[in-house]
Amino acid sequence: MNITKFSITLCAAVGTLFFAQAQQASVVGQGYYNEPDFGKFYLRLGANFLNDDFVKQLNDGDLNGAYSAATGLNFEIGKYFFFHSEPIADLFKVGLDASFLSLGYNPLKWNDPDDPEYTEKTDFTTVGVKLGPVISFNPLENFYADAFVKLAPTILTSMSEMEDLEQVLFGLKSDVGINLRYKKVTLTAGYESGAFNYNSYDSDYDEDTGEYIEHTTKEKFPMGMFQIKLGLQFY
Repeated sequence: MNITKFSITLCAAVGTLFFAQAQQASVVGQGYYNEPDFGKFYLRLGANFLNDDFVKQLNDGDLNGAYSAATGLNFEIGKYFFFHSEPIADLFKVGLDASFLSLGYNPLKWNDPDDPEYTEKTDFTTVGVKLGPVISFNPLENFYADAFVKLAPTILTSMSEMEDLEQVLFGLKSDVGINLRYKKVTLTAGYESGAFNYNSYDSDYDEDTGEYIEHTTKEKFPMGMFQIKLGLQFY
């Protein structure tokens, strides 16, 4: 499954659905938006699906190489901060979506090409914060649809001390998605994309000195993933 295409299709389909409902509600003059508060606090827990291109990069272009990625986990805690108490056209609000803490755990498995029975388990673990605009629609009573785009400063490390990975990598990612909520229960679908900066080391043998000369280059490590989460949203 191509995770990128699937996530884009899902977000587009859901977005079209709630936009159509919103247009219908505005035409008949029956907007339902009745949330009086300026913010919404949320807790979300879900699954990560790493992009196939990311796994191919680990395997130097081969999707069926030594590395394989299982379904990961994510946890998020944050809050909406709306700019106004009264909805625009009795239909939607505009504000900021701030994720105070975003945790991700992505298990990986390495299979020795020379010994199929030998495997090693490792992981990529991410810690970040997210901030960006959110538009919250209320097309049906007790049902809300929130579209968000967030920037996500993130650090990447490995709890299992993955070989060849520096202790901590930093990257500026983006998170685009849709959050559907019915009363206090939420379902969120989003796609994270971006890259982490790292140093690549290489060496050449100098015949004149009889020593190896090391070279360091700055490179980027792309890492995209589709996320789906269940959660609770409170006043």
